[in-house]
Amino acid sequence: MMRNAQRIERGEIVSCLLACVLGLLSVLTAPTALAQVTPVAVAANRQADRVAIIPIHEPIDRVTAFSVKRRMALAIEGGAQALVFDINTPGGEVPAVLEICAAIKGSSVPNTVAWINPEAYSGGAIIALACREIVVANEARMGDALPVLIGPGGVDVATQGELRKKQVPPVLAEVVDSARTRGWDEFIVQAIVIDKVELWWIEEIAPETGQQPRMLAINEAEFRMLFPGQEPPRGSPAIVGASAAGLSGLVPDSESNSVETPTGDTEFRPATPALRDLSPQLSGETSAASSQDLDMLASISERPVLTSDDAGKWRVVRYLTNGSGPIVMSKNEMLTYKFATRNINSEDNLKAYFGAKEVIRINTTVSERIVKVLSNMWVRMILIAVFLLALFIEMVSPGLIVPSVVACIALLLVMAPAWMLGLAGWWELIAIASGILLILIEIFIVPGFGVFGISGLVLLFGGLVMAFVSASSGVFPSTPAGQTDLSRAVVMVALAMATAGGGMFVVVKYFGSLPVLNRLTLRPDQVESNTGIGLVEAMGESTDLALLVGTSGVTATPLRPSGKVDIEGTLYDALSGSGYIDPKTPVLVTRVTTWQVVVEPINNDNPDTPAREET
Repeated sequence: MMRNAQRIERGEIVSCLLACVLGLLSVLTAPTALAQVTPVAVAANRQADRVAIIPIHEPIDRVTAFSVKRRMALAIEGGAQALVFDINTPGGEVPAVLEICAAIKGSSVPNTVAWINPEAYSGGAIIALACREIVVANEARMGDALPVLIGPGGVDVATQGELRKKQVPPVLAEVVDSARTRGWDEFIVQAIVIDKVELWWIEEIAPETGQQPRMLAINEAEFRMLFPGQEPPRGSPAIVGASAAGLSGLVPDSESNSVETPTGDTEFRPATPALRDLSPQLSGETSAASSQDLDMLASISERPVLTSDDAGKWRVVRYLTNGSGPIVMSKNEMLTYKFATRNINSEDNLKAYFGAKEVIRINTTVSERIVKVLSNMWVRMILIAVFLLALFIEMVSPGLIVPSVVACIALLLVMAPAWMLGLAGWWELIAIASGILLILIEIFIVPGFGVFGISGLVLLFGGLVMAFVSASSGVFPSTPAGQTDLSRAVVMVALAMATAGGGMFVVVKYFGSLPVLNRLTLRPDQVESNTGIGLVEAMGESTDLALLVGTSGVTATPLRPSGKVDIEGTLYDALSGSGYIDPKTPVLVTRVTTWQVVVEPINNDNPDTPAREET
C-alpha cells in the first residue's frame, strides 16, 4: 500500500509539473501566435496587395519624365494597386516636374505615395506634394522649390521683376492645387515655393463635438484680425527658410493689416499680400510677362474663410515661418504639420504600411540611362564638334569613308535622345542635310563663297540648334525657360563650331602625322619629295588655283578619288573627276574647287588636249 501510495503521489507530481510546463509554454507563445493571426490595421483606401516602387534618384529632366510615365504605365498594366515614388533628388526642370505631377494626379491608380528617402528638394518636393500621401525616412527633408533659371549668364532666381511673374505662378498653382486635392495646408505649400511668406500656426479652441481641433497656418493680417490688440510673436521660427536672412519690412503695414474675403471657392488665396501681383485677377495688372495659372485653379479650397467673428475661437501655437526664403521641412516637421503620415525606412516597413503581399521596384532601363547621358548639354556639344570635324575631313579628302561614318554616327547620337522620347520631328535633320548639301555645292560645283555657302551654313547652324534645344521651348519660345533653352543651345552650338574649327586647323596642318588619321592618308613613300601646295596654302589668298585649269601634270599618288598631282614640279591636292586613277598617270586639270584641283586622265589615243576651261 505504501508503495502504491508513493507511486500515485509521484504520478500526481509529474502530472502537475507537466501541466505547469505546458501552461508556461502556452503563455510564452501566445503573443507570437496572436501576432501571426491578427493582421496590422491598414486604412481601406491605402491597402494594396501589389505595390510598385518607382525610384526618382537623379536630377529631373524630360528623360526622367518619360521614364517615370513609362514605369507608371508598366506598373498599372501589371496590376499594381499602389504606386510609391521613392524620391531622392535635388530637383530639375520645371516642365518635366509639372509633367510628372500631371501623370500622378491623372493616374488610374489613385493610391499614390511619395517616399522621401531622404531628400526632396525643389522639383522633388513638388512631385511629393502631388501624391495622395507622403511617408518619410529618418533623415528626410523637403522644400526649397523656388524656381531658378540657369542660362549662359549664370543663375537667375525668380524673386522679382518680370521673371518672377512668369516663372512662379505655374509652380505656385501646382502646389496650391495639390494642397486642395490632397489636404495639405494651403499657406505652408506656398512658403515652400516662394519667399516672403511669414506664418503663424494656430489651433481651434472648441471644435465641434466628435471632431479633432482644426489647425492651420495664418498670415499677419489674419493674426491681427483674430487676436486684436496682440502683437504677433516672432523670434525663432519653427520652420527655417532656405535663406538664413531674417525678415525686415517684408510687407508694408498698409497691406498686411487688411484681410480680403475670397469671392469664390476656387479663387487663389495668397499666403501674403506680397503674392497678389502674381494673379492678374487679384492685382488688376496684366503685362506681357503675366501668367494666368493662378486664375485658372479648378480645385475647391477647403481652407476656412476667417473673419473678425472668429476672434477668441483660436489659440496661437507657435511662430511658423519668417519669410526669409522658401522653407525646408525635416521629418519631424512634416509629421507635425500633417504632411507625412508615417516614418518608413525600409521596403519591409513599406510592405506593412500597405498590408501588401508583394512589393516590386521598377528601375530605369539601360537605354534610358544612355539617353540621359546623351541629353547632357556638354556631351551633345562634343558630339556636334565631332560631327563637324569628321564632315570637314570627308569634304577635303573625299573617299576616305571613315570620317563620313563617324560624322553620321555623331549626328545620330545628337538626334537620338529627342527621337527616342518622341520630342523631335524630322525637320531638324532635313535642315542639317540641306545645309550640308548646299555647302557641298558651294565647294565642288560653284566655287566661291556666295548664296549656296551662306545658306548652307545658316541651315546647318539652325538645324543643330533646334536639335540641341529642349522640345518644350518651341521654335519661337515665349517663356523664360524656353528663351533660356534657346540661348543655351545657340551658345553650345557656337562653342561646338569653335571647337571643331580648332580641330580643322590641326587636321589641315598635321593630317598626315596624326595617329590613326595618318593611316587614312598616303604614306610618304607614295609621294615624291616635291614642294607641295597643301590645304592651308590652297585656302590662302596667295595661291590662285583657277590659273591651273587646262594645264597638265602627272599623278604623284593614286587618286581614290583624292590624292596628289605633280604640276610643273609642284604637288597639289587633287580630286579625280572620273574615279580611281593610278599613280604616274598623265592628267589634265579640268576645273578647280576652293581647296583642290579636279583632274581627268589624258587619253593617249587622242593627244590633242582639251581647250582651257574657265570657272
